[in-house]
Amino acid sequence: MKIIHQMSGLKRHTRPVCLAVGFFDGVHLGHQEVLRRTLARARAIGGEAWAMTFDPHPLKIISPDSAPLLLTDTPHKLALLRQFGLDGCLLVPFTRRFAATPAEVFLKRLERGIPALHSIFMGDDWRFGHQGKGDRAMLSNWARTRNITVHRVPSIQNRKQAVSSTRIRKAVIAGHLSEAATLLGRPFSILGTVVQGNRIGRKLGYPTANLDPRNEAHPPTGVYVVQALVNRHAFPGIVNFGHHPTVARVSKPLLELHLLDTRMSLYRRRIEVFFLHPLRAERKFPDLQALTRQIARDERAARRVLASATLKNSWIRALQRWHPEAIVRQTNK
Repeated sequence: MKIIHQMSGLKRHTRPVCLAVGFFDGVHLGHQEVLRRTLARARAIGGEAWAMTFDPHPLKIISPDSAPLLLTDTPHKLALLRQFGLDGCLLVPFTRRFAATPAEVFLKRLERGIPALHSIFMGDDWRFGHQGKGDRAMLSNWARTRNITVHRVPSIQNRKQAVSSTRIRKAVIAGHLSEAATLLGRPFSILGTVVQGNRIGRKLGYPTANLDPRNEAHPPTGVYVVQALVNRHAFPGIVNFGHHPTVARVSKPLLELHLLDTRMSLYRRRIEVFFLHPLRAERKFPDLQALTRQIARDERAARRVLASATLKNSWIRALQRWHPEAIVRQTNK
C-alpha cells in the first residue's frame, strides 16, 4: 500500500481513483464496509482503491480538551488499512492551517490533486472544511457536475445502535472486551514496541516484555489472556496491565507481556497484542513469593481459557481475516 501525504501525489494517476474518506480510528465494522465498497467499485472498473485519512485526529488541533482517546495510533491504523488490500492511503497532515481551509477550497484541492477521481465513499458522519461546514449535500452537488459519484455507506447496526469508534472506546475502557471485539470484527489489540524493563519478571521465573503502547484507549488495569503477533507468528500469552504495586508502584500503567512456552529476545520488536479474556483485577500482594504463586495460578487459568474451542475458533477466524500469513503457536497443556 502506497502512502502519500499530499493530494498532489495522485495528480499523475490516470486509472480511475475510488476514494474512501474518514478518520478510521480502530477500522471497525462500519469502516470496513466503507472500505469493502470502495475496493469492490475500484476492481469493477479497473481502477485504484485509496483511503484518505488524517494525522493527528482533527480535534487534537481544533479542541485538544475534547479530543477522543484513540483506539489506534497512526502506524497501527495504517497497518490495518494495509491488510484490506488498498492500493494506497492519502495521509493528510492535519494542522491549524489545514483546519482553517474553507470547504470550497478543500474541494478545489481535491479536484486539482486527484484529476482521475471517479467516486467517493463516506460514512454518515463525515464532514470537511473549516468548522465542518462541508457535508454530503455540498459534496454531492460539487461531484455531480464533474461526473464523480458520491456513495453514502449507512452505519452498521448492532443491537439497534450504530457501530462507532466512540462506542468501542467506551467498551474498551469499561473492560467489555467481548462487545469491543464484536464491533471491531476482531479482538481489541494494542500495537507497541518492546522497551527496556526492570527484569523483575525474569527473576520470578516469568520473563516479560514491556511494551510501550502508542494508542490511548486502554482496558482497565488487570491480568488478561492474550495472543501476541511477533514477526508473523502468533504466540499465546498473559499480559499484566497496571502499576505493579507489589514491586514499585509506577504512575503510568505498564503493559507487561509473558509468552507461554516460548523464550526469545523481544527487545525493540513491534508486537501486536490481542486481548482475548480478562483473568483478574490488579492487586497488591504482601511479598514477591505471594505474587509468584498468583502468577502460577494465572498461567493455569490462562491455559484453560486458551484450550476453549470457542475461543480458539474465534481467534483463528480473526487471524484468517486480518493476518492470513500468520503461523499459530499452540500452548503446551
